[in-house]
Amino acid sequence: MNDKTEKNERSISSRVLALTYFCNVSPRLFEALLRHFKTLDAIYTAESDEFLQIEGINEDQAEELSCASDHLDAAEVKVQLLSERDIGIVTRFDDTYCRLLFELNDPPSLLFYRGRMIANNQKSVAVVGTRTASSEGIELTSQLVKKFASNKVQVVSSLVGGIDVTAHLTAKSAGGNSFGVLNCGFDNIDRAEGVPVAIDIVQSGGMISEYAPGMEAEENADSEVNRLIVGMAQAVVVVEAYKDSSRVLDLLQACSDVGKIVFFMIDPEHGALADKTSLAETVNCGAIPIEGFDRIGDIIKSLV
Repeated sequence: MNDKTEKNERSISSRVLALTYFCNVSPRLFEALLRHFKTLDAIYTAESDEFLQIEGINEDQAEELSCASDHLDAAEVKVQLLSERDIGIVTRFDDTYCRLLFELNDPPSLLFYRGRMIANNQKSVAVVGTRTASSEGIELTSQLVKKFASNKVQVVSSLVGGIDVTAHLTAKSAGGNSFGVLNCGFDNIDRAEGVPVAIDIVQSGGMISEYAPGMEAEENADSEVNRLIVGMAQAVVVVEAYKDSSRVLDLLQACSDVGKIVFFMIDPEHGALADKTSLAETVNCGAIPIEGFDRIGDIIKSLV
């Protein structure tokens, strides 16, 4: 067994981390590497000229990838340090990886999490809406999520305030499970607003991030988070949105891109909590209007 092969006898977590964290392999590039080489072993034993056969990889990148095994010691140390902080790593090769994410064109190569990962054998739904939620929106979200909790439906959402946070808090109080997706690493969660909610979430669900703990939110982070929220849910429910709800409108586009089913909740007393712009966007995405609490069962039946 040569040195390069011997170094590859490591945990899958450290091997994927070495590629993504130390060699800057994006999810899209990781997908391309797997299509070309078929296995993780083949990636690690490849020479630089073999990487040049993949479209978009230049000589510097090829050389860096051919030396990925040199980073395995540092990657294993990082995995251990994360474990000591109760931060887990799940890779696309693990049984606990959310299988729905493979519907994306660029499924994350690995995810960092606290608590636990979303269960593959349970139904899941994303509940999203504006950050500046109205009292009607908060009440509508609470009633919706209570119904999901009583039917053991897992809830996925961001940690942005308003509708999303209401979804998490209601899931916990109703005895359900929710999963929060971060737009940054764990060390950069907003301490005033985000940390208290995150602590609640991990007691029965989990906090999930595509970003290493020390990373701050990047310019396109919200779009990347939307991609994961849409990816981890069997359907998306929008409760309240307006023309300035750019994050929600971006999420609706993500649903359209992957063909994810979308519902728009309509308050039985106050009507749609939206304006013309956001309603037009939901229509463009093929959103199905759901009016009244007695029709929440229709959403649950669609989660397959």
